Amino acid sequence: MLKKEYKFILFDLDRTLWDFDTNAKNNICTLLDKYGLTNIDKELFYTRYDYINHKLWTAYEKGELPKEKLRSERFYRTFLEFGIDNPEIAAEFGEEYLNSMPLQKALMPHALEVLSGLKERGVRMAIISNGFKEVQYKKLENCGIAIFFDAVMISEEQGVHKPSPILFKRALKAIGGDKKLSLMVGDDFTNDIEGAMIFGIDQFFYNYKSVPCDGGPTYDSNDLRDLLTF
Repeated sequence: MLKKEYKFILFDLDRTLWDFDTNAKNNICTLLDKYGLTNIDKELFYTRYDYINHKLWTAYEKGELPKEKLRSERFYRTFLEFGIDNPEIAAEFGEEYLNSMPLQKALMPHALEVLSGLKERGVRMAIISNGFKEVQYKKLENCGIAIFFDAVMISEEQGVHKPSPILFKRALKAIGGDKKLSLMVGDDFTNDIEGAMIFGIDQFFYNYKSVPCDGGPTYDSNDLRDLLTF
């Protein structure tokens, strides 16, 4: 149960509201079939892609890798592990992946129910995401949750990435928020939870994998519905 009633809530998008893993896996499996790569073990391909993408995305967030390089390099390196050395195919696959990702609509468990409940209670909400602007806005629209948010802050547009407190400050200002009545909800402990700690607002660690957590967030839960229990 929440300790108080929050009037302003900042949400991460991927893996907090939008089911990134399910959507990415479905998208990649469809593209592998489209490219005639039916002999590749799809589960293994996605597992390797996810690992490589995470490493390269971290470098991108640190400013060590340009966006354009990330988009193709993550697939080039994955294809290499399956004996395919073709930069052109990797680049084309990467662009198709980004174009079709926003068409995927799977949400995390109870996300729609929780957003609806919070909106009915008059809570003002904002998205803060480290994703690409041309993808994140379309995700919000296509999966039907854009209507719940009073502001959307995408790191690429803002010129800063979470956990920078600048992004949190801008998001809260955009919805007229008060720090004492504000909460950050996210699944990434470093970007979402520690970022909110630095900024000085309460944190709801959406720990859907139930990993051990010693960092002391305000709340640690594997169920978004706990956001309605104040």
